[in-house]
Amino acid sequence: MNKDFLLDQFNKCYDENGWFVSLRNAVDGMTADEAAWKPDGADNSVWQTLSHVTYYNHAYLERFKGVDFQYDVDDNDATFTAGGSDEEWATEIERFDKVMKEFRELISNADGAKFDQSVSATKQTKWAVLIGEINAHNAYHAGQVLMLRKLQGSWDRAKGVS
Repeated sequence: MNKDFLLDQFNKCYDENGWFVSLRNAVDGMTADEAAWKPDGADNSVWQTLSHVTYYNHAYLERFKGVDFQYDVDDNDATFTAGGSDEEWATEIERFDKVMKEFRELISNADGAKFDQSVSATKQTKWAVLIGEINAHNAYHAGQVLMLRKLQGSWDRAKGVS
């Protein structure tokens, strides 16, 4: 995979609608109450899902920068967190945007050889493969967010693929 392909896919999953609604566009305009809502029987709200996505994108952003990032949670479920106020929701969106914009910039500015390198000495997966997996993970959760918004009745079909 080349850098331009990975970057295009990253953008489509982050903030450019294509065949599906990007994650950033899926959460656009939501209130804290809408973001915290989940139907009976659902595991996670939009807010919890976004915090999870941000957590893992941040972890791999740090690793892409060469930081030996260590998870500070015992299991995956602990990455699905949420607050309650509109201010906390705005902060969650800002945190997500900051991580994603920095990651996009690093991918864009990275030398092509970076993508053929292993993620770390203990994780031999190449960066090109891992970024492809991150993109798939982000797209998966964007679909969940969109479904929750549709169930909630808060999705405006004019904002993207319905």
